[in-house]
Amino acid sequence: MTDLSPKAQAIIDAADKVFSNGGRIRDGFASALRVLADNVAPDDYRCFYGDKEYDAGMEGRNDEIREAILSIATELEAL
Repeated sequence: MTDLSPKAQAIIDAADKVFSNGGRIRDGFASALRVLADNVAPDDYRCFYGDKEYDAGMEGRNDEIREAILSIATELEAL
């Protein structure tokens, strides 16, 4: 098996932890999505490109992406 990057391995580990404790598939997916959100759209993301409008737009877009991923995880957990 090919070694995964630490970020990819963290996603697998999050799902495996749920599955190994008898969790539901949707809960494992939700856990993996939460790790994905932390990896691709961190909560503490700050853009320092130098243009205030651009930086604010990038930070806003990061927040939108994060919220979209987390809303899917929340929906899965609610089932």
